[in-house]
Amino acid sequence: MKRMMLCFLSFITAWGADAQLVKGKVTGREWLPVDNAAVVMQDADSAYVGAAVTDSLGFFSIRADVTSFRLIVHHLLYETYERLYTGEDEVCIELEEKEHTLGEVVARGERLLARLADGKITYDMPRLLEGKVVSNAYESLLRLPGVREQGGALTLAGSTGVTILVNGQMTSMPAASLLAALKMLPYDRVQSAEIMYSTPPQYHIRGAAINIVLKDGASGEGLSGQVNTGYEQKYYANYAAGLSLRYSTPKLSTDLDYSFNRVQTCNGVDIYSNHLLNGEVYGIEQFNRGNRKSGVHAIRLNTDYKLPGGDKLGVTYTSQITGGLDNNENSTGTFSLSTNHKEADRPVQMHNALLSYTSGFGLKAGVEYTGYREAASQHFVEKKENKENDFEAWSAQTINRYRVFADQSHTAGAWKLTYGAQYLYAADHSSQRYHSLAGQDMSASGMDSRLKEYTGNLYAGFERTVGDNLSLSASLTGEYYKLAGFAGWTAFPALEANYSVSPGSMLLLSFSSDKVYPAYWALHGGTGYLNGYAELHGNPLLRPYREYSGQLSYILKSKYILTAYCNYLKDYSDQLPYQSPTRLALIYQSLNYDYRQAAGLNLIVPFTAAKAIDSRLTLNGFYDKVKSSAFHELSFENDNFVFYSRLDNTVTLSSRPAIKLEFAAACISRNIQGPATLSALWNVEAGLKWSFWHDMAELRLKGADLFNSWTPDMTMKYASQDVRMNLVPDSRTVSVSFTLRLGDFNPSDREVDVSRFGTK
Repeated sequence: MKRMMLCFLSFITAWGADAQLVKGKVTGREWLPVDNAAVVMQDADSAYVGAAVTDSLGFFSIRADVTSFRLIVHHLLYETYERLYTGEDEVCIELEEKEHTLGEVVARGERLLARLADGKITYDMPRLLEGKVVSNAYESLLRLPGVREQGGALTLAGSTGVTILVNGQMTSMPAASLLAALKMLPYDRVQSAEIMYSTPPQYHIRGAAINIVLKDGASGEGLSGQVNTGYEQKYYANYAAGLSLRYSTPKLSTDLDYSFNRVQTCNGVDIYSNHLLNGEVYGIEQFNRGNRKSGVHAIRLNTDYKLPGGDKLGVTYTSQITGGLDNNENSTGTFSLSTNHKEADRPVQMHNALLSYTSGFGLKAGVEYTGYREAASQHFVEKKENKENDFEAWSAQTINRYRVFADQSHTAGAWKLTYGAQYLYAADHSSQRYHSLAGQDMSASGMDSRLKEYTGNLYAGFERTVGDNLSLSASLTGEYYKLAGFAGWTAFPALEANYSVSPGSMLLLSFSSDKVYPAYWALHGGTGYLNGYAELHGNPLLRPYREYSGQLSYILKSKYILTAYCNYLKDYSDQLPYQSPTRLALIYQSLNYDYRQAAGLNLIVPFTAAKAIDSRLTLNGFYDKVKSSAFHELSFENDNFVFYSRLDNTVTLSSRPAIKLEFAAACISRNIQGPATLSALWNVEAGLKWSFWHDMAELRLKGADLFNSWTPDMTMKYASQDVRMNLVPDSRTVSVSFTLRLGDFNPSDREVDVSRFGTK
């Protein structure tokens, strides 16, 4: 008699002493979901409590007011299962097929990728990634519909920005560090990904977010882990290696992750400037070429301890140490010849410690510390007619930040109430000093600045189910923010509603608001020199800007998704070059504009061209507009229509051995950045994946941006500004990676917010 595994993860969150919500996922052999299974809940005395039917991905949820309960599972093809539970948070059940099941009948169907519940679009990641040439969690996110990489960061169609969460925890590292961290998280540990356009306030994230939900990894006690390595060839060769270990007992689990990445990149830009000064136009051409190399060590140690009564205590230590940082740039052209060498005086260090507590009655609280240290020296030499420049510079940044938070929720009938608070204090000491070797006075370019930042917020929200088809959630967050001369209260409303039109067809309406804060270094008034013509200036008057975002999504048959969206960014800030009217200098500086707004449609259509070909088409068209009344001494208003498309294909070349081929192509039309225009882009990718040794080993070969055509050029021809910048691309990549699984494991799920740190 065949036996089928029906495993479901039961997350029981208690609100108060008597209320709880039971959520589960019903799956079958090889983790295939079981849909249309009836799940009945009774109390310990066999009285009816509630019932649910599993959806296309096997998920169900039942609200209850009992702590001990009996689950009865009915399905036409399997024997009825019945069992009593008392406080378990994860169980695994075996079901037996009924003996009269017809073994010769084969029913083929399409497994659905997405479902909509509680305001989240949840994707079944093992199904989505089946056969894809991916090696880590970061590459997995790029397979999500509407998600793409732009400028080293992830973007989500229809949103102004997106934050990554892992198991509900904040994940807000700078783009480069986040990419390195997610690359060390194996893709096959990701169970699902939840896209939230209006993130609930208990996550302490406003706006859009993607929550990566990891598999529980519960396969018994003891030690398990995984090793992986990779080689990447761009202009320079890069390599990475990592190790993840997990030791678990019924009460204690400890994870240790270590990774090392050796990175070397090339960079370059060709500047063609018609600079107007005192009524005369100066034609300037400068050609920059450089390289940057570093070695990044990342260590994460996480320990969770289960206390009596369902309480849990967690301690997490995270460290990133960047050593061997060396940056060299040479500039030649009609204006000057220069060399610019920058290196770290000591390793760049980030240390983070988090102590968290989760109670059995719905309280979550924690305290966190982050320390950041950076110190670098620069030697700049410039030669041009009638002028020579030679100086040394030293820059440093020290940041200490503390965070305390607490969240609570209660349930009463169809209502759920959430509330909480967070307080954050940060102290930043940044300095920059110059020493001229050519006898010049450079004291005006230096700075020594200390900033203290205070952020406190309180929030309250509710969730409400109306009938069988409609659910609503709303929240209001009040925040007090103080930094330097800026202080004040801000209210952040959020609203989300989802309506079930029919089985498999849903409507999702989202509205959110947020505030984006500038990087600490950008707020200081120092001056940096990129070459003899280009300079980088700080802006002590830079202000945070507000974001308002709304989306309306229609999901058809749980796989076709059409999203209409509109975003408005008040006081939006950006960094652009500007030709000075008083001297021959190209100045980069972050400035606040009046606003930026965008409105558009995004369509996702998955389809199969043949049994062996799985494809997905993404189309996105939007109207973009930006306005500024004070772009230095100018004003501008610029708008444009943008079209983006991408086609992904996965082909099964062989089942035995298991070999998959994937290829993709994307293009985006001309775009704008302030008063500037960005060129149209296109991209072609291809890859192969070979799984062997009973799927415990994988070898992957991949090529990205094969024609080196995914890097934009910029042109600004407006009023007195006339400059063109052609970036030298370094995005063509050929990579080889290998993974060997030594057993089940569960890597750490914490990253640290240092997105505003650094002297860049």
